[in-house]
Amino acid sequence: MNFNQKEIRKLAAGDARMFGALYRIFFPKIHQFALMLLKNKQDADDVCQIIFMKVWLKREDFIGISNLDSYLFILSKNTIIDYISTKKNVESDEIPEHVDAVTPHEKLIVSDIQLLIDMVVENMPEQRQAVYRMSREQYLKNDEIAIKLGLQKKTVENHLNLALKDIKKALLLLLFIISLWG
Repeated sequence: MNFNQKEIRKLAAGDARMFGALYRIFFPKIHQFALMLLKNKQDADDVCQIIFMKVWLKREDFIGISNLDSYLFILSKNTIIDYISTKKNVESDEIPEHVDAVTPHEKLIVSDIQLLIDMVVENMPEQRQAVYRMSREQYLKNDEIAIKLGLQKKTVENHLNLALKDIKKALLLLLFIISLWG
């Protein structure tokens, strides 16, 4: 079954019920495809979470898509390729000896969450993204960011608050998707 334009517009507008319907319709196909390529149920589950998170984050771009089935297939294929490459990088990272309590599954969860946060940040407007990166990756104070970007300190604070809200929404959606699995 493919969604019609009216349903796609509802999804693009943020209709959670339409997202739930899309999830129920497409999850089995996407999961089977991921399982076939990854040959591991846990990895297939993780990839499906990432795919549906991308669908939610990019839902506004769906207007104009005539074949959602094809779009989701390509999105799934590309996400699986990215996942395999990320997983190889995670597995090749050295874990310090004093952190031996962290299981591979926990490490993968952290990696998935970081991947989600990175996706959200990549989709932020340029200035918000710059403020977030300077604050969280370069550890600059709001005053320093304001000077570097030529902004008011209050503007920097607003951008940072909006960035954190975007990330929080994505993480809450991830929890929602996980709860649908239960």
